[in-house]
Amino acid sequence: MNFEPFVKRLAIRTKQQTVQKLEPNWAQTEVLNTVNDLYNAGRPARVIVLKARQLGISTISEALMFSWVMLHEQTYGLVIAHEIDASEYLLNMTKLYWDTFPFKSLYTTKYVSRKELAWEETGSSIRIATAKNMRAGRSRTVNALHGSEVAFWDHTAEMMLGLRQTIPNSPKSMILLESTANGVGNWYYDAWQAAVDGDSDYVPLFFPWWRHPEYTASAANLKYERLTNLDSEEKTLRKVGVDDDHLVWRRWAIRNLADQNTERFMQEYPATPEEAFIASGTNVFPVDSLKLVYERKDGVKGYLRREGNSIQFLPDRHGPLTIFRKPSRDLSWGKYFIGADPTHTTMGDNACAQVINRRTYEQVATWNGKIDPMTFAEELAKLGAYYNHATISTEIEGPGYATIGRLVEIDYPHIWRNRWADKSPGKIAETMGWSTTWKRKEWAIGWLIKLMADRDMTIHDPKTYDEMRTYVTLPAGGYGPADREGHDDCVMALAIACICASTEGPVQAYAGPAEQEGHHDLPITAPWEDWAETKV
Repeated sequence: MNFEPFVKRLAIRTKQQTVQKLEPNWAQTEVLNTVNDLYNAGRPARVIVLKARQLGISTISEALMFSWVMLHEQTYGLVIAHEIDASEYLLNMTKLYWDTFPFKSLYTTKYVSRKELAWEETGSSIRIATAKNMRAGRSRTVNALHGSEVAFWDHTAEMMLGLRQTIPNSPKSMILLESTANGVGNWYYDAWQAAVDGDSDYVPLFFPWWRHPEYTASAANLKYERLTNLDSEEKTLRKVGVDDDHLVWRRWAIRNLADQNTERFMQEYPATPEEAFIASGTNVFPVDSLKLVYERKDGVKGYLRREGNSIQFLPDRHGPLTIFRKPSRDLSWGKYFIGADPTHTTMGDNACAQVINRRTYEQVATWNGKIDPMTFAEELAKLGAYYNHATISTEIEGPGYATIGRLVEIDYPHIWRNRWADKSPGKIAETMGWSTTWKRKEWAIGWLIKLMADRDMTIHDPKTYDEMRTYVTLPAGGYGPADREGHDDCVMALAIACICASTEGPVQAYAGPAEQEGHHDLPITAPWEDWAETKV
């Protein structure tokens, strides 16, 4: 089947408020072709779109939805927008498709309401809903879903979990999700990354602003000028083929559409996916400083397995552990710290651990996944043993108490202790782990900022980098992710690792497990040659 001839018979309302046939532009054509190819290959159509504004992606998505429903019997199409005004706009678009449909005489509408259109001959229908309705689509089987501006939905994870249960995984089903970005750490960002990494059945499509012919000086009737004084961002754009005609429009748009805010422009009109997911708000970590300490490095994914008294690393592209640098065999160099942020259950947020080199503050490994706090402790113990019996510090509020308790129970030799002067003269009190009070969180984050400013740290993990890029000062005070559904587990685990490492005394040569009387000897073994060159 080819949906294109059908789509081109539909009519749209232009910006000039005229009605004309839909002639797909470059971005719309790519969406159309992708759905066509998946359908004709006998695969369920699963597409996720990341886009700049005003490219007509909602228009082509609605056209595909209308075509899909009209060409299949007993098909239920569901359109979900992020807010009421947007849902009304999409409903009016669908009604216009129907009102101007050249084969309208062959069909009889069963009913047309404020939320739904249904047809007698096919038994098919299209319903328009908003993401405010948590139960949208749950009462029946959904054959085709168009999610519009998904990054701005409320409770997206819960919505999509329910919707996916209603959509059959069959060749004649479609899920088309499109959105501009809204920071990182939310469901849409995670879904996009999974698609890019090949870890889901969604096909990712990204449409940058500079490919759109309307975003040029000539199209916008701007005074053209040949640019010679390019800033760093413009020089980067030049390298990917962006010409002066587009750059002139970009400068105009930053002044007139984004109130001189370059980051706001990047979010609305991204040139790369990384730009799209930039945070809005006051960034805690200065973007320029963050870029200087970020060196993306291909890590090796896998997991650790205990074999008798040894710990083995086993490569696995789906593993929770990513190693960026192997443990140093030079024991005087290889003093490591692990910061950990546990989670309550396997159903909630991810637990995270960050491994840093105490001497260089280089991020050498990350552990990220869903796991209960007790089992997490055992993973931390293996990770610590693997990195020369690293010192482990875990956040102790909530599930952290269980994690610390289990580390003590299994007799892990190096658990970070917080020490302070007791009320009794001459006595020192201590607790295990890091308690994240408001003041202590500010202290830990402040230390990260200092390390960045001094360029005394190195970050390799893209997920950590993305969280830090969108970590902002909140309106009510304090710090947190820009998106209310966002995560900061990577940031907090890294902050805990760095602040706890900084409170230890001078770096000493690692004595080795044999000299640590009373503790288990867990020598490190690993098939280095088998995985050292493997890419994630």
